[in-house]
Amino acid sequence: MSIFLINPPPVQRVEKDDRPDYPHIGLGYLASALKKKDIICDVIDAKLERIDIPEIVKRIIDKKAEIIGITAMTHEIRQAAKTAQEIKKINPHIFIIIGGVHATILPKETLETLPVFDMVILREGEYSFPQVIRAIKNKANFSEIEGIAFRNKQEIICTPNREWIADLDSLDFPLWDIFPRAKSYPLLTTRGCPFQCIFCMRPYGNIVRERSVENVVEELEQTVTKFKPKTINFYDETFGVNKNRAFDIMNSIIKRGLHQKVKWYAYTNVNVADFDLIKKMKEAGCYMVGFGAESGNEKIIKRIKKNINLDKLKQLVDYAKKLEMITQAYFILGHPYENIKTANDTINFASSLNSSLTAIGIMVPYPGTQIYEMAVKGEGGYRLISNDWQDFNKQIGNALELDSLTRAELEKLQLKGYLKVYLDNLRILDFLKFCFHYRREGFSFLKKRIRDFFS
Repeated sequence: MSIFLINPPPVQRVEKDDRPDYPHIGLGYLASALKKKDIICDVIDAKLERIDIPEIVKRIIDKKAEIIGITAMTHEIRQAAKTAQEIKKINPHIFIIIGGVHATILPKETLETLPVFDMVILREGEYSFPQVIRAIKNKANFSEIEGIAFRNKQEIICTPNREWIADLDSLDFPLWDIFPRAKSYPLLTTRGCPFQCIFCMRPYGNIVRERSVENVVEELEQTVTKFKPKTINFYDETFGVNKNRAFDIMNSIIKRGLHQKVKWYAYTNVNVADFDLIKKMKEAGCYMVGFGAESGNEKIIKRIKKNINLDKLKQLVDYAKKLEMITQAYFILGHPYENIKTANDTINFASSLNSSLTAIGIMVPYPGTQIYEMAVKGEGGYRLISNDWQDFNKQIGNALELDSLTRAELEKLQLKGYLKVYLDNLRILDFLKFCFHYRREGFSFLKKRIRDFFS
């Protein structure tokens, strides 16, 4: 039985995540879960490989695939469906399963509106997917499998949710052997986020589940030894939630000498980070640290339940700079009841923070979030201006605007923010590098503005 796992190509390679230098961690774990049950599969990570749908179809034809698993986020779900449609054209009997956070939140709608998919796997798939494969092979009833949605004639059946995987050490390491060699590799030390930001889908749930220190560092050492990456991406939603454990991991990295073999980066939260954590990260080989700031306005910070101290964020970024670390800061324009003043507060704060890398996105009302519910109801000053999931994109999307700020105004403020960060701080060379690196985004932005002008 030929099985493929697919990370489909983007509609267009515009944002950084459309052309990653690391493989898809969800498919890596899924492949290892299948192998553990003696099920062989192939992986096509189209984003990593920079390949298109026709190339995917060609490989599937060559291997005579029978079962396909596809992953997709919200703005990618239509592209995933297009990939599935092209596959079905060559063989309508291929069984296609869709997974990922979007399908998890909207399983019935996904199957109703995108009939090319035969099944949805909800939440984590390491236990469900092998069971589905076995059921297909044995022609058994799907209804006994937890955490899936499927069609039974004209009816869509959703089985009870599977519990989140409590013992993460029970999972084998991601099966990177069947992926193309990459420059960087992701590594999850935890799953779940304890914070309550109203714009976040929290794909791994609200409860933080931890791998043991030994399990984490063993994977890191194996990955470094076998694949010799330039960097490791600590993929936790928040690194350092359990500070003692984070220190144990970093001390073990130093003890094994891994900090001298590979550099790594991570994202943390102002509410868990302090100078000691940042210093230890640097000592253990971390060269870049990212923070979610989201806004430069205190009232907005409270309203979105971010609840961070902006002064502390400034201190942490300044300290990381002193340690010669690259700093990243992430902002959003378009929060509930955002107006020109609060947006400019964010832009001015981003400029004063002057992190090495600054990302300014526009709010996306992801399904399953409080922001989405507000947008649907017209609360928070919101207007939902598109029902096309492809528009649910942070940088060049078109899903949302406010009564006080039109979409065009939000996009102008976004551009103003980027200009102010670089030009106010006289970072002309960095600005030119930024323009070159994100030239695709810039061209897309200009095309959209020209199209809007003539429409």
